[in-house]
Amino acid sequence: MEAPHLMENGNTSQRRKWCKVALYTSIFVLIVISFLVSTIFYLLHDKQPQETCWAHGFLKRYNPTSNRGTMIWEWSFKHCHGLVKDHNEYLIIMEDGNYFIYAQINRETETEESFTLALYKEPGITLNEAVGPNKGGNNGTVNFGRPFYLRKGDELRCELNVNSGKILLGYQSYWGLYKI
Repeated sequence: MEAPHLMENGNTSQRRKWCKVALYTSIFVLIVISFLVSTIFYLLHDKQPQETCWAHGFLKRYNPTSNRGTMIWEWSFKHCHGLVKDHNEYLIIMEDGNYFIYAQINRETETEESFTLALYKEPGITLNEAVGPNKGGNNGTVNFGRPFYLRKGDELRCELNVNSGKILLGYQSYWGLYKI
């Protein structure tokens, strides 16, 4: 008697079962590999260093008045597109966030009163004040640096209480910020 065709090369139903297992295993492995590759690319992209916004202004012109001076700044920006913009006397914040603000002003001669540098947020809110020496040596320096949380639309400006034309201009007097 002749064996049926199904039994000729082994159990066909058993072979079909192993083919299904191999197919499902291959699909599972491809899904896992796709997930792992996607996860690795996401993590690598997320770890790329973000460019830090840095706005730095040096004192271009100082016009003293009776109670304060108008300070005009020459601004330079790095990676700040859409984050910060300038308007000569002040900076305008375009995105909420934490910012580190720093400033330094130098004077050439002694003054009658204490030498105070103040950072203001409009409308007239004092964020920081730093007091420097009025006497001692040929010049004096006042500076500060600290973090602040700022909101979109905030306008920042630095002012002096000194009615003196003896403020050093250029790179010796400056202020700025960077986004943290």
